[in-house]
Amino acid sequence: MKQPTYMMVHHSAVSHEKNPDQFAANNEYHKAKWNFKSSLGFYLGYNYEINKAGLVRQARADGEPTAACYQSMAYRGVLPRLTGNMNDGRCIHICLDGNFDIEKPAPEQIYALRDLLRKLAGKYSIPKGNVYFHRNYAVKTCPGNNMELDWIRNLIV
Repeated sequence: MKQPTYMMVHHSAVSHEKNPDQFAANNEYHKAKWNFKSSLGFYLGYNYEINKAGLVRQARADGEPTAACYQSMAYRGVLPRLTGNMNDGRCIHICLDGNFDIEKPAPEQIYALRDLLRKLAGKYSIPKGNVYFHRNYAVKTCPGNNMELDWIRNLIV
């Protein structure tokens, strides 16, 4: 396992209206897609998932390989070139249930995300500048157009 030095925020892209607690469904989806079991016994590609009520579940150990972001490290020239990939354990991936292109995260999710980011940033000395969105690495909107990176980074302070 690696020492985490980054965190990345994702959304499930499935509306709260369809499913406010998507952990089981996402675990099954990732099992069918990758069949990549974690040391904690789950198939979910993220380290953590936060449901609409703010419940945080851990699916992969911190520093364990993930299946969350396979895109280029230097997408759009936004990020410095790094060796390896963001699935090799260097990055903790956090997914919030919801489609934040069409809705906003629930306040409970934001509080839970804030607390988790603060805890992990403190534990692994991850600066807020090392928190990214999936869209920084891929041609997609993840975690949705209703999420702003600077605002999320400032939750850590």
